[in-house]
Amino acid sequence: MINARELRIGNKVINNHTNTIYTVKSINVTDIGYSGFLNGHIWPLESVDGQPLDAYGIGFGVLDPILLTQEIIEKWFGFEKIDFDYFELKTENFYCHIDEQGFGFALEHDNFYICKYVHELQNLYFALMGKEITINF
Repeated sequence: MINARELRIGNKVINNHTNTIYTVKSINVTDIGYSGFLNGHIWPLESVDGQPLDAYGIGFGVLDPILLTQEIIEKWFGFEKIDFDYFELKTENFYCHIDEQGFGFALEHDNFYICKYVHELQNLYFALMGKEITINF
């Protein structure tokens, strides 16, 4: 289960029953949801393919964080390998280092911040860069 206090609008999460990845559109006390109306129904989230979900809310109990992997940082975020365990987001001079502690991210090559999940990387990037990181599925 994901900790709601760690979420921001735009974060990616996964439904632990269906393995569907969602984009957070709003956050309530007990669930994530309610971003707008369509055909008289309230739609809580938008799925990755842009199609609205047929549900009124998705409780935190079925949502999990998405674990970072080397494939995700390369394919979703566009990091390029520059050394054995170093990667760079070339357009931003934002770096990733993978070691036994996990995935560390930093501007330049010092003060790496460890992230375990996709939403943590999204939040860190926003905090350091002042804008959202681009995700390509």
